[in-house]
Amino acid sequence: MTTTSSKTPTTKTLLGIWALFLAFTFVQLGNGIQRVLLPIRGESEGFTPSTMGIVMAFHFAGYLIGAKFAPMSLRSVGHIRVFSAMASLASVGVLINSAFITPFTWCGIYFIGGICNATIFVVLESWLNDRATNENRGQILGSYMVVNLAGSAGGQLLANLGDTDGFKMFIFSSVLLSLAIVPMTLSASSNPPTPTSSSMPFRELYKLVPSAVLGTAFASFVQAAMSSMCIVFAIEAGMSTSKATIFVGAGLTGAIILQIPLGRLSDKFPRRVVILSCIFISTIIAVLQALLPNSSDLHIILNLLFGAFVFPLYGLFAALANDLVPSNKRVSASSTLVLASSGGAVVSPIVIGFLLGNFGPSSYFLANASVLAFIGLYISYRTRVKEAVPVEKQSPFIPLTARSGQIAHSLGRWVRNPLSVWPRGKSDSE
Repeated sequence: MTTTSSKTPTTKTLLGIWALFLAFTFVQLGNGIQRVLLPIRGESEGFTPSTMGIVMAFHFAGYLIGAKFAPMSLRSVGHIRVFSAMASLASVGVLINSAFITPFTWCGIYFIGGICNATIFVVLESWLNDRATNENRGQILGSYMVVNLAGSAGGQLLANLGDTDGFKMFIFSSVLLSLAIVPMTLSASSNPPTPTSSSMPFRELYKLVPSAVLGTAFASFVQAAMSSMCIVFAIEAGMSTSKATIFVGAGLTGAIILQIPLGRLSDKFPRRVVILSCIFISTIIAVLQALLPNSSDLHIILNLLFGAFVFPLYGLFAALANDLVPSNKRVSASSTLVLASSGGAVVSPIVIGFLLGNFGPSSYFLANASVLAFIGLYISYRTRVKEAVPVEKQSPFIPLTARSGQIAHSLGRWVRNPLSVWPRGKSDSE
């Protein structure tokens, strides 16, 4: 049951949840600054790429824990209190990172930061889904994803405003995270019902749709590399701070461009064909970047294109799973996909950090190209052994980002009452 009338227009709904978007913007700006600040400061303090990879891995591990247990917190104290507590804790964590610059403390604090961020996302996404209707839900989630990616990219560009060797930028990041509490606590909106959680064994989902499970894990590997280790590559490649932030921001900006167009293509044409096309183009771009000199300005343009084709993959694989999973198990399947995604995200910075430290900057691109090539070959194999779901029976694409597993919980009410355009028949197998 939703609290918003099904006749409520999207614009009116967006105005009613302005506080959620504003709060999320502050969160992503603060996170974006920190995502650039830590690797740059770590490099100046003598941290190796492998060390920074471990720090980032702890963050993603915390993200997994937060997404898993956030619904329990919501049931205990409610959305606004949970959001305020997590934003405050994340803000304090940034300040601690500026005062205690050691790999051990950064791993611990960034792990807690991952828990905070995941819990914040659970709060926001469950709230958005409660306020949206079946008619405007796709537009609401699309707007949310634009704020998500644009805020993160904007935060990374804001890192150019100050010296990374001092305390000022850490304080700036902390202030932005703290500001997120203001619109949330002053919002006139009431707390939505708490989300439900469920689980689906990996074995069961893999047997039903192996391409989606493996694809999600490997796509998340590449996406996590872009969101966490891309800046480490830029540092190792000798880019200036301003150029490094533009390079990283370009990838996240590209992530916004093709989410909806590629999603619509995947609704009109065989899903796996669109996925393979994205993988093929992304692999070619990664190989080209590996061949370019590290100082080439073309890296910025190519990183924008790489992000444009890589980031929609999570939503495409989630849609592929929904094509085959019975409607009554879609929430459970989504939760399992998040675990697969988180596994790829935790491994990614460790592997990329090791490669950067031992084989040089170009290994960053070659690792991404290798992972994409592997999953592309596997999906090509699956297209030979299993027929695709007919286009008219495919479920609609939903714009999601990797490890948006909190969305798996918050989509519960929507999935239990599917859109009228969703297929009601059952698929045999992939």
